[in-house]
Formats: sequence, structure tokens, C-alpha cells
Amino acid sequence: MGKGYFVTGIDTNIGKTYVTAQMVNCLQNKGIDAIPYKPIQSGVVNINNRLIGEDTAYYKENLELTEEHEYYGTYTLKTPVSPHLASKLEDVYIDEHVILEKYKQLENKHDVVFVEGAGGVAVPLKDNFGTIDLIKRLNLPVLLVTSLKLGTINHTVLTTEYLKSHQINLMGLLINKVPSVMGEMEKDNLVMLEKLTGHNILGVIPEQMDSFTETSIIEFQQLLTKNQ
Repeated sequence: MGKGYFVTGIDTNIGKTYVTAQMVNCLQNKGIDAIPYKPIQSGVVNINNRLIGEDTAYYKENLELTEEHEYYGTYTLKTPVSPHLASKLEDVYIDEHVILEKYKQLENKHDVVFVEGAGGVAVPLKDNFGTIDLIKRLNLPVLLVTSLKLGTINHTVLTTEYLKSHQINLMGLLINKVPSVMGEMEKDNLVMLEKLTGHNILGVIPEQMDSFTETSIIEFQQLLTKNQ
């Protein structure tokens, strides 16, 4: 049986899909059978006259994945809004039991599964069930994607406190889009994020990175052994 991690972020468009793909790629390069899994996604792209979820399309384009797009997701909604609203507009019932069963299947077949959430941790997925509830049901440790941009301290601290209030195991922070030359604000944010959240920065992803290569993103082998 494999291991799983839940990837969430401090906001939408923070780069969860990109960071998830980077982690999968890094582990694959180490000979580990790692895959991404996007249970619910809102927003599609047209590929060969097929509407494909944006995130799974990104996975397939950038990673060594052998299965079809559908294998790496469960619910694909056309409307690019919060899943609870998109599912209502499209008359799609989101069944968390289907997601849990799909995850178990993937966990049994692969070494590592990175489950990418939709939006942030407080996003509702349907009435009376949100991302935080899905994390609890999956019972996975969380990796939080954040940045060094203005406002990150507030967003990151609030997110970590929300996770803490729900007794979620947050493994640490992943800083996305780190500029090659950091100003005083970025340098200070790097220190304050660890100080105010009480969580380690597990890795950083450079802002100008054009390809999936070995970077300073994270020592995944240490991450895997740390959570045995």
C-alpha cells in the first residue's frame, strides 16, 4: 500500500497544480511510482474535441503518466467557480464516498499519491461538506502551498490556524514562485512564515523555472521517511 499527501493552498491560483506536478516529477525521477489525483476540479479545456479538466490536462502534458485523463480525477465540472456552486449549476451530485473509494484504489496501486484540493481549505464542495471534511475523511497529512508575496503572512497564518483548529496534521509549507533575487519583504516573509505558523518551510520553487528538473523544492526522500 502506498502513501498519500493532501496538497492545499492559501488561496486559489497559488500554484497547487504546478507544485503537485513538481513533487510527482521529482519522485518519479527517483524511481518512485508517484501520481497526482484531483478529486474535484472546476474548469475545463478542449483537447481533441474533448472537455478535460484543466489540472489533469496539465498533469498529462507535463508528467510521465500512462493512464487516460479520467484516471487522475473523479469529478470534472465545466464552470470555473467553487465546486459547491458548479455542481449545483450543472446538476452534478458530489459523493465523497466515490472519492474515498477512488483514492483507496490509487493508494493500493501506487507508491505515493498527491491529492490536490480545489481552492483553499475552507472551500465548500457541497452543502455541509467542504475541503476540510474531505481531508479528515481521507486522513492524510497536508502540504500547504504559499508564497512570499504581499499578504502572504495573513493568508498563511489564517490557513494554518484553521487546519490546527480542525486537528489536521500539517507537515509544513511549500513556497511557490520565489524570486531569484529577494527583496527585504520576501526575506522577512520567509522568516515570519515559520515564526508565526510554527511550521517548517519544506522547500521552495523558483519563480523562473521553465522545466521540471531537480530543484530545491524539497527532499522528498526525507519527507517520505519522516511520515512513516
